[in-house]
Amino acid sequence: MKRAAIIAAVLCLLLSGCVPLTSELHPLDSQYEMPLPNEEPAEPAIGDAVAGRTVEATLYFPSADSQGLVPAQASVFVAGGDTLPRRLAEALLETDPPKGAQPVAPEGTSVLSVLCSGGAAVVNLSIDARGEQAGKALLLMRAAIVRTLCGASGVSAVDVLAAGRAEWPFELPSGAGMAGQGSVSAQWAQAQAEDGQAKDGETAVERAAVLYYPSRDGRHIIPQLQSLTITGGDAITPALDALTAGEGINAALMPALPDADNPLVTSADIVTLASGLRVVRLTFDGNLAAILERARLSAWQTYAAITCTLTEFIPGLDGVQIYVGDGQLTRLDTPRGEIALTGGVMTREMFERMIGVFSTIYMTASDGSLKPLGRAMAPEDVVSPRMLIAPLFGEPAAWEENTARVIPDGLSVDDLLGVRLEDGEATLNFSAAFYAGCQRLTPQQERNLIYALVNTLTERDDVKSVRFQIEGETVSALAHDINLLGPLMRNPGLIRE
Repeated sequence: MKRAAIIAAVLCLLLSGCVPLTSELHPLDSQYEMPLPNEEPAEPAIGDAVAGRTVEATLYFPSADSQGLVPAQASVFVAGGDTLPRRLAEALLETDPPKGAQPVAPEGTSVLSVLCSGGAAVVNLSIDARGEQAGKALLLMRAAIVRTLCGASGVSAVDVLAAGRAEWPFELPSGAGMAGQGSVSAQWAQAQAEDGQAKDGETAVERAAVLYYPSRDGRHIIPQLQSLTITGGDAITPALDALTAGEGINAALMPALPDADNPLVTSADIVTLASGLRVVRLTFDGNLAAILERARLSAWQTYAAITCTLTEFIPGLDGVQIYVGDGQLTRLDTPRGEIALTGGVMTREMFERMIGVFSTIYMTASDGSLKPLGRAMAPEDVVSPRMLIAPLFGEPAAWEENTARVIPDGLSVDDLLGVRLEDGEATLNFSAAFYAGCQRLTPQQERNLIYALVNTLTERDDVKSVRFQIEGETVSALAHDINLLGPLMRNPGLIRE
């Protein structure tokens, strides 16, 4: 029988000393309750497979009279390597409007990308979305997308771009849209009033904005939702101030600009170039390179964060020009190679492949609880269950203080033989070496290992429970008393923020 072979393999590993049997984790210091598992047999998880799913959703379309939104029920299929927010955005463009409604966007418009991080979804549509739309048509397009996506997969705010830039009929930014902002007519009237007031004086308005911050690993910039106060129509200053302050950002992120004694930005203007491009021209202190180096900031991350933040926030902005002292920035070294800047203009498109998203993983805190940690990942990695839990096999990052790994030393993600995700259940199939490596865990170490895996995977909206296997077989327990005969649900009681 296969189970006998597993036991024999485990005994061999234990006796040979090939697998480390100790782990630098914390002793048991609390009691806990486990959900009762069932005993349904499960097929072995061989290799990695994520099944597609069909989601019943409500899509919203602009009404034919352009006065509001019309709901329509739809069955939306989400493929294994896709995300629900992207499929909802695509469904809006693919589905014929219901009676009394009109298309969301101009004909030919497609979805270029949908990034979700920190509660915000950034929907980047093709250049067709600019079309000949003006005025209220732009607001209707945004409102339909915002209403459809808000609430899906933890999305609380939505930014809508057309070929990488914000489109809006007013000078004052619209900011990210959120559910519950009132009727379309009320939003239009408020936008008109606020735009006029901002031009006339020092009126302050609040806007939800998606800002970009460098990840501490030096590999990505990450979108984060924040609130900005715009005074007198100046949208550049509050955005740069927020990038400098980095207020409330995750420990895995850094402010995009150092907080220097003297102003780093000596001038900031919006200009229209001879090519017709509308750009923000920023002039920095001549010592910027040395200042960034002292702050341990990569120059490309700083410039990318500024470019993506401003082009996504300020309406009709094509890019950013950077001057340092008397010299203009004309090329930029990035992890993906050198970028030549035609006319010195940086656009969001140049940094698209360096934009990452946040995932939440769990490791052991100093008090023995599970600690949520933000990790910057490439968008294509986040949709893979294997890539999502791979960081658990590594050590805590340098900035993750008072944190310990949950996986015993000597084990790697290669000991995960297969991952299957289907019908809301993830099945993890581990090697006999993994089983052997867990035999001398304390009860608390076992608990944290199991529920670090479970809680990390259930951060996904398509995972409700996790099943464990060893060499394709269900085992009653990993080391102690946690029953693994059936799938385990998320355990939020173990998490300490």
